[in-house]
Amino acid sequence: MAITELGFYKLINGFIQLDGLAYQWVHTVHAPWLINIMLVITYMGFSLTYLILAAVVSCYLLYRHQIWEAVFLNISLFSAWGLMGLLKNWFERSRPTGEALTAAGGYSFPSGHAMLSMAFYGFLASLLLSRSSSKWARLGAISLYILVFLIGFSRIYLNVHYLSDVLSGFIFGFICLILSFKGMKVVKRRLEG
Repeated sequence: MAITELGFYKLINGFIQLDGLAYQWVHTVHAPWLINIMLVITYMGFSLTYLILAAVVSCYLLYRHQIWEAVFLNISLFSAWGLMGLLKNWFERSRPTGEALTAAGGYSFPSGHAMLSMAFYGFLASLLLSRSSSKWARLGAISLYILVFLIGFSRIYLNVHYLSDVLSGFIFGFICLILSFKGMKVVKRRLEG
């Protein structure tokens, strides 16, 4: 066995152990009232929620003549959506065993909720911070990133994803967010410069 293969297997084994620890911890803090809160939070990451919010925010940005912001917000969201589908079908990881506390279809890796929330809400947070350095802009951005974190946590709490699914979703979503945001800046600079 090559050294790189050994390192890869150690990495996978580490993720499996981390997933197991997170699974055990989450089950020690289950409470009916917290399950209800997690269900509300996880709805903020459903497909229909993104379609509605993307339409509303895009209309607002277009009304404010921020055309490229609207275009690249959608690029961030839908590129993450497409990449998520490819990755899920490539890895074909089964969802956690036990009772799922919310509806979840398809494969587990990466978490679509985590990935899309990072790409969409993270892009909105970046827009806020790029427009203003006020405390309200910072507070809005922090609130959006807290929402992203809570959406990811809700997927683990509701037993439809492993911790590694959520962390990977955050990473892939962040890549889509960064590429889209940088792409928007390049296009605006070339058109306005």
